[in-house]
Amino acid sequence: MRRRLTGGVLALVLGGWIATVVLSAFVLEHEMDEMFDEELRALVETTVLYLDTAQGGSIPRTLGVETNDGERVLRILSPGRAAAPAPWPALAGDGFHDAPGWRILRISAEGVVIEAAHATTWRREEMLEAASAFLALAVPLIVLLLWGLSRIVTRTTAPVVRLADEVASRGPDDLSPTGADGLPQELRPLAAALDAYLARIGALRQSERDFIANAAHELRTPLAGLRNRLLLSSDPEAQATIGMVDALTRRVERLLQVSRLEAGLGLGRGPADLIRILRLLVDELAPRAGHAIRLDDSDLDRLEVAADPDALAILLRNLIENALEHGTGDVRITVLADGRMAIENPASRPDLPEARFARGPGSSGAGLGLSIVEALASAMQVPLSRTVRADLVRFDLRFDLAR
Repeated sequence: MRRRLTGGVLALVLGGWIATVVLSAFVLEHEMDEMFDEELRALVETTVLYLDTAQGGSIPRTLGVETNDGERVLRILSPGRAAAPAPWPALAGDGFHDAPGWRILRISAEGVVIEAAHATTWRREEMLEAASAFLALAVPLIVLLLWGLSRIVTRTTAPVVRLADEVASRGPDDLSPTGADGLPQELRPLAAALDAYLARIGALRQSERDFIANAAHELRTPLAGLRNRLLLSSDPEAQATIGMVDALTRRVERLLQVSRLEAGLGLGRGPADLIRILRLLVDELAPRAGHAIRLDDSDLDRLEVAADPDALAILLRNLIENALEHGTGDVRITVLADGRMAIENPASRPDLPEARFARGPGSSGAGLGLSIVEALASAMQVPLSRTVRADLVRFDLRFDLAR
């Protein structure tokens, strides 16, 4: 907007200035022609006065006008005297005459003919010198105009730039009002409309979070009761349904994790015992896992890291479950004393989804696991990287040690 405004105003000013210069050139040429004609008339009248007062009808050389100087010519034609040569043909009558390359004034007085002339090239050179002086005076004004225009446009558009920078620097979850303080009157409706839009988005997101949290919370108890009744049943089909109920329960748990994450889970700095949490998760997941879970704790009994314990447990649980579900071999977990850890296992098709609710090939989940992992790692400020090769998937994390 600043470039368009500056360009538009500058184009308008320069266009008007160029038009003014062109018009001024025509006016200047006309006025200088009149001035030169007046000079010729004054020269002729002065010559007549000298002839009228001079003895013997001759004009002294001290008049300062010589013939054939190439620019201005004064010629006096008297009877009985040889005429000085002139670069124009003979003229028929008195008055101004235009000959090729010359502007001539012819006057008959005191028994003689007086011809005074200006070379048109000399006139043109004088006009160009005057126009050049005019342009030289205009250049500083143009520079001053450009500087002043840039300052004015910058100062005028500064509130727009501040508003744009403030909106651009916001995080994806920052829906606070922008505020109209310091904005000019013209921008306040825009700020008010943006604030109303952010408020509507915030209300919709809050409604979505409340619905997910309430729905997931209300489903946990019925699912637990259903699973217990299926366990007590001797019907083979009922026993086969237990796996489906467990899968549904895990999805409900992940929905609860999403709602807790969006409510601010993961912002605490702990401390949390990384070794203890990993051992609890391995003990819980190993009995029903399709592959072995091998934990290499580097012979550490404890490792306190700066992380929220609940968020850390959710993060690690999702990573291990994702490895168990999509991998084709044992899951290896390695923990080092400096806070680094890795989770890896072989996979025949290690394609990983990039977006929320996107599922990998052959996955029976809802596509929330990696989304929760990445969001939690970002909230906990834990560097997370993954390496995908033809036969291996590896996640590397680095936790800050607790002080």
